[in-house]
Amino acid sequence: MFPPRSLALPREPGLAGESARAVRQLQIEAAKARGFGKPRAAALMSALAQVLPQSGGAVFAAIEDWPGDLASDGVIFRLNSGLHALARAGREAGVLGALYRGGAMPSPFALEAALAEALDVHAEELLGWLSHPTQTNEVARVAGLVAALLELGRMRALPCEVLELGASAGLNLNFPRYAVQLGAVSACAAASTVKLAPQWRGGAAPAGALAVTGAAGVDLHPLDPGLEADRERLAAYLWPGEAARAARLAAAIGIAQAHPPQVEPGLASAWLLQRFAQPQRRGVRRVVFHSMVLQYAGAPERAAIDHAFALAGARAEPDRPLARVSIEWRADRAAVELRIAQWDGAGEHGESRLAALCHPYCEWIDWRGLS
Repeated sequence: MFPPRSLALPREPGLAGESARAVRQLQIEAAKARGFGKPRAAALMSALAQVLPQSGGAVFAAIEDWPGDLASDGVIFRLNSGLHALARAGREAGVLGALYRGGAMPSPFALEAALAEALDVHAEELLGWLSHPTQTNEVARVAGLVAALLELGRMRALPCEVLELGASAGLNLNFPRYAVQLGAVSACAAASTVKLAPQWRGGAAPAGALAVTGAAGVDLHPLDPGLEADRERLAAYLWPGEAARAARLAAAIGIAQAHPPQVEPGLASAWLLQRFAQPQRRGVRRVVFHSMVLQYAGAPERAAIDHAFALAGARAEPDRPLARVSIEWRADRAAVELRIAQWDGAGEHGESRLAALCHPYCEWIDWRGLS
């Protein structure tokens, strides 16, 4: 995805308590998890809020001294991933293993004790997980991309060339091979082992044929679904007890092994400039998609991405249009927005328009459309 920020050198944590920024962020994330109906994730973060200041040692210090924003950098998510990796490897197979596998919910006391031990024994490994940005790119967000492509097609039917920023292992690039159900609208491959059916809210889903001429992506450090270590890393980036997401991920990995996606290593802004410099076929819409990646980019990289779009948009023509589809947190992190911008050298000049509000993993989509 994007370059990780450097971790501060560990220090001896000071007085623990409600004033600790790590505790405050854990409490915020626990409340979000409860609101999204994720009781196991909420229990994990509530227990960490109790344990981390007293038993977190270097891990607590690294989070307290984090040089960026804990929320936008996904720091708590990174810690969860490290703990999940330990559980998957059988090194924390008891209480944490049961929490992540979906077994009997541990008592708060048992969970806090298990976390205290894990933070002590596996501190160095957990610090390693903190140092790397997350690599999920949840496959279910493809439903939002497909809805956007259908909406663009409703406005003007054209085949699409799709480019993805922060593509991780490229699982989203195989979206034409997934079964997507958007309310009453079915799209893509009905018989696929990957079935996406978000709860549909708001206006009726756009309908129509979907033609894709090609798909490619970029990531600073792409993962390879053909490598076991990378498959394990992808699996670790799931919250505890999410059996449906785990099954969907496994199915998407299986498709990627049979149909390897095209993901190039590189910086998103530089890659975009290179791709935009390549000839665009007449009668084909070029669509750039990104989901939950801009939060990991610094301000200069975000500006460089916007500049690449501005340059390409200025060259867009009615028969060679450009579109940008994004699923990202709103600036205040109170909502996830699906936004669409278009350039066509005629009436569309890159205005970013809200098409839907979404669950962070597109478990539901509240559709507004562009009309």
